[in-house]
Amino acid sequence: MSGTRVTVFPEGAAARQGTRAGAVSRLGAMAIDLVYSAALLAAAYLGVASFRFLRNARTFAWPQPAFDEILLAGAVVVVLMLTIAWSSTGRTSGMKVMGLRVVDPAGRPPGPFRSLLRAVACVAFPLGLFWSAFSRRNASVQDLLFGTSVIYDWRMHVPAARTDEPAADAGAA
Repeated sequence: MSGTRVTVFPEGAAARQGTRAGAVSRLGAMAIDLVYSAALLAAAYLGVASFRFLRNARTFAWPQPAFDEILLAGAVVVVLMLTIAWSSTGRTSGMKVMGLRVVDPAGRPPGPFRSLLRAVACVAFPLGLFWSAFSRRNASVQDLLFGTSVIYDWRMHVPAARTDEPAADAGAA
């Protein structure tokens, strides 16, 4: 087998590869991510309940957090999830399903700091996503604030940065 890498796209997707994503695709990815984050929050709740049960089964009572505590915990979970996903691969689970990726102006995943700020802005002002429906470049408010773009990208890996210089250890093999 040769060293050639073959990229397979969904039907009709090759023409959209690398173009900016619109509001509908982003909304689909966001809905998937909300379900995923709710599952993470439920798992955390069950973990806390299990710990309390194991600590003292006789006096066990289900935790009953206040609504504002649930909102705060949910916001923290979503911000952490978005920050980690965007700064590493540029995509969340929902974005992977929808074939989307967040990129910086150089076409790479945004770094940790930019991802954190963008995640906080997305949680604090989720309606900013809908600006992409009216923007000529399909940019959300968060994209405009932090210099990012959400593009269609069905590749399974993050492409390495291109360099014109040969690798330093190329002759060592």
